[in-house]
Amino acid sequence: MSDKTNESLFKKQKNVRPKIEDVLTNVLEGDVLKNAQDFLAYIKENKMTPSWASANSWKVSYKGKGVCYIRLPGTAWYALDAGYWHLSVFAQYDKHLCEFILGESEAVKALVDNHVANSEPCGGCMPGVDRKLACKEFKSIASCTSINMKNPDDNFLAFAKRLVALRRDAIKGDRMPKCSYVKPGDRV
Repeated sequence: MSDKTNESLFKKQKNVRPKIEDVLTNVLEGDVLKNAQDFLAYIKENKMTPSWASANSWKVSYKGKGVCYIRLPGTAWYALDAGYWHLSVFAQYDKHLCEFILGESEAVKALVDNHVANSEPCGGCMPGVDRKLACKEFKSIASCTSINMKNPDDNFLAFAKRLVALRRDAIKGDRMPKCSYVKPGDRV
């Protein structure tokens, strides 16, 4: 989708702020639609509501803290082909995530390792932190980032739900940094 088309979609949606349910059925079908609806049902069962954030992009929060983004074709930030959806679940690299990942499948570990290895430190956590996650050492990575999935199948969808639950537990337990990054003096 061109930048001009994205801009006009943004303008169209800005005033309406459509619910994701109303857009899902227009852009997805079959098992892909079913999986997106299943994840959406899980979010709602757990007292979270997606809020329109931008053109075909919804942010899911819990107690005012970000949990994930759900994006559909037409979003300005991720080039998605027709029939695809994108899920970005926020994660913070701490001992809880490490313990959590150790129990996951090799495919999930590979997905997480790829995201960790390619995470860039932001201005708040420069020069990054060293972490051991899923039995691998990482040098100078971002403290907090998201784990991204494009058209997650049943296995990755189940992982995404467990990851959302982990994020909610971190929010409930006040185990999150006060901002979206870990300040240099707060590194663990």
